Amino acid sequence: MLVIIVVVLAAAYAYKVSAPSSTTTTSPTAKLAALPVICPAHPNQKLTVYFVTHGAPTDPFWVPIVESSVYMGDLLNMSVIYEAPSTFSISSLVNLMQSALAAHPNGLIISVPSGTAVEPIIEEAHSMGIPVIVVNVIPPPGSLPGFPYNDTLAYVGQYDYEAGVGAGQYMIKWYEQRFGTMPTQIVIFNHEPGLLGLTLRIDGIENVTKSIDPGATINVVPISLNYADSYSIITSYLEAHPNTQLIVTLGPAGTDPAVAAVDNMHLNGKVFIMAFDIDNVTLNAIRNGTLIGTVDQQPMEQGFMPVFEMWLYLCYGIVPQYNMTTGPFILNNNTIGLYNYQLVASSKYLTPYLKAITG
Repeated sequence: MLVIIVVVLAAAYAYKVSAPSSTTTTSPTAKLAALPVICPAHPNQKLTVYFVTHGAPTDPFWVPIVESSVYMGDLLNMSVIYEAPSTFSISSLVNLMQSALAAHPNGLIISVPSGTAVEPIIEEAHSMGIPVIVVNVIPPPGSLPGFPYNDTLAYVGQYDYEAGVGAGQYMIKWYEQRFGTMPTQIVIFNHEPGLLGLTLRIDGIENVTKSIDPGATINVVPISLNYADSYSIITSYLEAHPNTQLIVTLGPAGTDPAVAAVDNMHLNGKVFIMAFDIDNVTLNAIRNGTLIGTVDQQPMEQGFMPVFEMWLYLCYGIVPQYNMTTGPFILNNNTIGLYNYQLVASSKYLTPYLKAITG
C-alpha cells in the first residue's frame, strides 16, 4: 500500500508549478526539544496523533485531507484523531486544540488560521514535549513577529499569498489572450471572511492584478458556507453588476453556488470563473468551460504527508524539511489529466480501503 501512495505523490510533485518563494528557518535544537518516543513494539499498541484544523465538515475541500490522514495513520499503525469545528470558528478551534493537548497525544497536527489565537497552543504543546506539525495555513514569515515557528517541526501546505499571485497572473493572461483586452470588472467571493489563508489569497490577487491591470475594479463580497445563502448573494450581485467579467472563488464552498448562478442566469461565455481547490463541480465546470482554471494545493498530500512525517519523527527522530509545499498548481483543461490520474488511484485503492476499515 505504501508503494501506491508514493506513486501518487510522486506524480503530484512532477506536475507542480510556481512553487512559493517563502521560506522559514527553524532551529534544529528547538525542534528536538520535544524528544521522539520509541514506536510501540507490540502490534496492538499505537501512537496517537490529534489532527485538529479549522476545516468544517461542510466544506468539501477537507474531505480528502480527512480521508488520507486516517488512511496513512492506519498504514503506519498510528491512531489519527481528526477534529474540526462544525462551522468556522476560531474560538471553537482553540477549544478543540486545548482538549487535544489535555489528552496528552504523542503528536499534534494543526492548521493556524489565526496566528495570535493559536500561538499559545503551540507554545503549550512545546512545553509539554508534544511535537507539532502545521498543515494547510500558517502566518507567512515576517507577518507576525514572535510567532513560534521554532516550536513546530514543519509546515505542509501552500503559501496562500503566492497562490493568489499565481491565480491573478493566470486569469489576467487568460482573459487577455481570449479577448485581446484586460478585464475591468472582477469580483471575489469570500466564503470564510476573516480566515487568514483566504485573506492572503485575496491580497495576492488584488496586488498582482493592480500591477498588471491598473484599470481593473475588484470587489470583494462576503458569502458563507451555506450554499443557499451564497447562491442568493452571488445571483443578486450579478444582477446588480451586469458588466462583471471575472468571478474569483476561494474554495468549493464558493465555487459551487457561483457555477450554478452562472449556469442558471445563462451567463456562460460572458462571465468566467477562476477558482481555488477542487470538487466534482469544479472539475465539471473546467471541462465545460465555465471555469478557466483552479488553484490546486493538493489536499490529499496535506493529509498524507504530516502524518507520515510525524511518524518518522516519533519513531526514528528524523526531523523533516520545514517547508513542504503542496501547491500552487494551476489545474485547467490542459493539466486536468494529472488530477484524473490521482482520482483513479484514489478510487481504486483509498476509498475501498477506508470503507472496509470503517464498515
